[in-house]
Amino acid sequence: MRTGILIALLVPAVALAGAPKKKGKAGKKAVPVEDKAPPKDPDPAPTPNAPGAGSGAMPSTLGSAPQAAGTAPTGSQPTGSQPTPQPNPTGGTTGAGAPPEAEAPPESGADVDTLRQEYLSLRDELFKSRARANAVAGQLYSTRMTIKFTWGSARHYGVTKASIRLDGATVFEDASGAIASDDGVRFDGYVAPGRHLVTFHVQATGKDDDSFTSATETQVVVKAVGDKDLVVAAKGHDNGDIAYAWKRSEKGSYGLGIDVNVKSVATGAAKAKK
Repeated sequence: MRTGILIALLVPAVALAGAPKKKGKAGKKAVPVEDKAPPKDPDPAPTPNAPGAGSGAMPSTLGSAPQAAGTAPTGSQPTGSQPTPQPNPTGGTTGAGAPPEAEAPPESGADVDTLRQEYLSLRDELFKSRARANAVAGQLYSTRMTIKFTWGSARHYGVTKASIRLDGATVFEDASGAIASDDGVRFDGYVAPGRHLVTFHVQATGKDDDSFTSATETQVVVKAVGDKDLVVAAKGHDNGDIAYAWKRSEKGSYGLGIDVNVKSVATGAAKAKK
């Protein structure tokens, strides 16, 4: 009977003595090491070149390896070195070390002198070619044509431009009012016997009121006769009064016109033959 009571008392005691002691507070379950999630690292500070980095953000130097002595940091130029010039599509190079080439301004005086010399040279060549053409024509053709052109209304109208064309080619052109100052010869040369087309053109401006301008052109057909000279005399005029009458009565008229006289004259050779 006592033996059964002792056994009953020893069993709970042995159970209590053999049970392992629990660490930590009661009621909490221990978590295995491998089941724990690693702590999250804080977001690294954005670098100045990274997209999305805000202005004023400083690059993070935590965890970066120290730079080796004598080596330049990544992305920077070595001290004292010049940047490599980049190719330029126009053929040159650009960069901090290659300043743009400044073009020297053209000298206007030199250009004007050059153009004047070229003009004089061309004019001389033109005169010489005309002289040679007249000499050749004089040997080929026996008819000499003389054209005169004058302006008869110089008191009230000034001539701003005048020209003469012979068979479509300009043989006289002036913008200084020469036909209003004299009755000179505007063309003198040899032509082939037969039919020729002469065109006279004149532009005039009112002297009392230069807002009134006018222009007229006349074409005539002439016939050159062999062994005879041909004289063509043209006279332009404007008999209207609009340039000086408009201010008084606000009315006036234009009287534009070109009168042409043509005649053949016997040459010295023709007289000798007779």
